[in-house]
This record gives sequence, structure tokens and C-alpha cells, in this order.
Amino acid sequence: MPYQVVSPELASELAELANELQTQISVLIDRRGKVRQYYIGDISKIKDVQAQAAREGLSRLAQLRLIVASPSLEVTKSELLMLKRYRFDLMLFIHASLDNTFSRSKGEFLEFADYGILCSLSSHELGWKVEDKTTIRKIAQAYDCKELIQTIEEDLASIQTGIEVKKCERAILVGLAQSNNSGWDNYEDSFSELYGLATTAGAEICHQLTQNIDKPDSKYYIGSGKVEELHLIAEEKEADLVIFDAELSPAQSRNIERILGDKIKVIDRTELILDIFAQRAKTDEGKLQVELAQMKYMAPRLAGSGTALSKLGGGIGTRGPGETKLEVQRRRIKERITFLEKKVDQISKNRSLQRRLRKQKRIPIVAIAGYTNAGKSTLFNSITGSDVLAENKLFATLDPTIRQINNPRPFLIIDTVGFIQKLPTTLISSFRATLEEIQEADMIVVVAESNHPNRIEHLQVIEKVFEDLEVEKYKRLLVFNKCDLLTDEDKNYLEKLYPEALFISAQKKIGLKLVIEKMMNVLDEASIEEGHQEVKENIDSE
Repeated sequence: MPYQVVSPELASELAELANELQTQISVLIDRRGKVRQYYIGDISKIKDVQAQAAREGLSRLAQLRLIVASPSLEVTKSELLMLKRYRFDLMLFIHASLDNTFSRSKGEFLEFADYGILCSLSSHELGWKVEDKTTIRKIAQAYDCKELIQTIEEDLASIQTGIEVKKCERAILVGLAQSNNSGWDNYEDSFSELYGLATTAGAEICHQLTQNIDKPDSKYYIGSGKVEELHLIAEEKEADLVIFDAELSPAQSRNIERILGDKIKVIDRTELILDIFAQRAKTDEGKLQVELAQMKYMAPRLAGSGTALSKLGGGIGTRGPGETKLEVQRRRIKERITFLEKKVDQISKNRSLQRRLRKQKRIPIVAIAGYTNAGKSTLFNSITGSDVLAENKLFATLDPTIRQINNPRPFLIIDTVGFIQKLPTTLISSFRATLEEIQEADMIVVVAESNHPNRIEHLQVIEKVFEDLEVEKYKRLLVFNKCDLLTDEDKNYLEKLYPEALFISAQKKIGLKLVIEKMMNVLDEASIEEGHQEVKENIDSE
């Protein structure tokens, strides 16, 4: 049998069983002809094939061939994608008809008239080769399995397709187009942002999948049929990662992972943003705040995480009597959250002390805030002459940067992290020590991207964050950046909506003088008001 693709006896046994049960019966056979594993049911839904198909390297075949007997002789695309993903030596599909089954009562084979289709990997652009339908007896007699596999390996060795090292993870983006009060444009903007977030994180986008639905499915977020479609697309595109444009519940994540299997990682928008923050955090306090947000996100998702949190610490003497592994993990992460919250509280206290010292020295503070990638860091650099990282990427700035301006009067200016739609609540709470800089600023320069098609929605997102932070409106100066890219019609429209706004180009240094003048006027008014308040307090104390 090692030199046969399959023996007629085994083929008949499988065909009879498949015909009786009216379902697929499959076996994995190694190169010595030994049956390693058998399966009952749809082979495309089996998740442990990868463990059986252990390979010595990506350039090698699996050294296993898969024999599938089925009531219908039809090779589906999902099955061919399995061949490509697991790199089987061969796949043989047998038609389980009534004409060829083995008669156990008589102890003999009936007339062998069954047919099969042989499939193998190939250098063809599809990545596989499907032979014409022929009888199983002919397949068993005409093909020398050893020579056939050697020919396939030589064919694959002549090309690089399928064995090159990937430079980055291949990702599929998934979102819902809901017809709700926010409208379709809001969905498109959110999905476009997800694309930007994924590329910022270093992913290569290989597909985007959307579904028109009134409300998210409670079990899978998208419909169950759409999840099956997603599984097929992920196999076809050889995706490593699926990113959802929403925060999935722990149950939704687990249900989707069960369908997609262990090889495809499932994350949501919140996880993606947290990953970017983890990449961007450079200072100790930034790293602490990111870790705290990650832990708060992870805590309710511990069930089913296996050994993922074993690196958090613990060991002998840390477990209570009768604690399960999950309980130990929950306790460890709770202890870590408590520890990190104390650290962040200390950061907040230190920042509060620094702010009090600045107020005692009567040094006013200006914070630059706004939507991510609107040009805040570019404006900061243009005003201060600094070289803060300013990239065309979301969240290029994470840790706040402070510089002092001495002309015409000294004040401090702070570059802060950008806002975004669906900003995770864990981030707002974890980064409160940083966001307090906005709360306590004497003035806030709100930067918006004037030529962005969803600039109004972006300002609404900013307003929502300011409401959460309880930032007073009188402190703000609205600045529309990239005015050089704005049409006269759009500019007139924005001027009518926001008559107090300024139009600038931070990159080309257009309108910066007017911004600084406006800043100085506001700060002077704040200084006079503060002086009046101080005099009043002194009189009251006397």
C-alpha cells in the first residue's frame, strides 16, 4: 500500500461506510501506508487536521495523504483550500455509490465500478491540480505514489509560491453596514479608519467583508452564514488574522474562533487599538497605562484562554485551596490591575503636583487636541520648532510632549494623543493621567482635518470626549488644518458653520501667526481673570 494512492479494499470499505451513513468518511495515511487518523463528517469543518499534518518546514509537504469517501463525487473549493493550507501530499475523493460496496455477508467485493478524483498541489496560479474523474482501480494501479509525490515536490521546488516568509500578517476586515440613525456614511468612515488602524499596526489587508444587517448577531456579531463565508475566504486568501470593526463580546470571540479554527487569530477594534498603543508607548508611564488598558480588556475574556496568562507570574504558594486554573488566572490579572491602577494614580498625583507648580509660577498651558491624524504633531512642531514624530498614521503620538514658548510671553504647549470613533472606554479610564493635561489646560487648540469628508462627524467625536472629560467650551480654539487642500466652496461652508474657527496649514506654515496671536489673547484674558480671582480671594481671607 505505500506505493499505492489507496488500495481497492480500503477504498471499498470507506465507500460502503460513507454510503451507509450518507456522510463523508476520511482517513489520513502516512508515506509508509499506515492510517494515522480517521474522520466522520464534513472534512472542511475538522479543526485538528493541522495537528495531524505536522511538517518539518514550510517548504515540505505534510507527508500525509487524505482519502475522502463521499456520497457525491464533488470537490469543493473549501476542500481544495484545505489541501493548499495543510500541504497534503495528495487528496483523493472517492464516490460512495451502491455499485462498489464491500459485501460483508458474502465476504467478497462487488463489481468495482466506483470513481474518484485525485488532487495535488501545483505550481499553477491556483496552487492545486485536479485530475479528471477515473476509476479507483485505475488510480490504484496506474499511479506510483512515491514517484507522484516526488514529481509534485520537484514542481513546487521550482517556484517560491507558498513557501516564502511572510513580512507581515495578512488580515481580513469585517464590519456591519447598519441602517441606523448614524447613517451609512458613518459606517464607511469607521471602516475606513479600521483599514488605517490595521495598516498602522503592520497588517497587510487581503480582503474586506461587510454585511448589511439591522443589528449585530448576538452569537457571531455577523450572521452564521457570513461566518462560514468568512472561513472560506480566510482559507482562500491564506489570512492569519480577522479584525472586526466593533468590540466583540467574549462569547462572540469564542464562537467565531471555533468556526475559523486555531490558525486564524480573531481580534476586534479595541484589541487593534490597544496593540497600536503598545507599539507607540515609549515612556514608562505610557507603557503602564497601555498595560492597564490591556488587562482591563482581557479580564472578562479569560474563559477559554488556556495558558495565555501563565506568564503573569505566580508559582508555589500563590494558589488557594481548590482553585482552578481559570480562578488562578483571574486572581492574578485582578492583582495586576490593582497594582497598575496604583501606579497610574501615582502618575496622576505627580502630574497634578507639576501643574500646581506651574500655576504658582503663573505659566499658562496650551494643549493641542483633536482627531487622530489631523496634523496635531505637525502644528506642534511648527510652533515650537521641535521634531516630534509626525507621520501619516493613526496614533503617531501617544505619550504627551511638552515644550515651553518664551516669546512674546512664556507658556507651555502640550501635544496629546488623538481621538477616534469607538474609542475604547478602557483607554479613556486608563489614560486619565494623560487626559488630565487636557482638562487642566488654560486653553485647548482643537485641530480638525478640513478636507476630510467626515470632518463634522470627527468634531462630534471630539465633543463627546470633551463632555466625558468635562472640558469647558470657553477654553477651546477650533483650527481647521490642511486649508491648502480645501476648495473655496468647502471653506465658505465651514466658515458659516464655525465662524470663530481659524484655517491653517501646519505643514506649509500658513496661518500660524494668527493662531499664536489668538492663543496669546486667550491666555492674557485668562491671566487677567486669574488675577482678579486671586485679589478677590485675598480680600475674602482678610
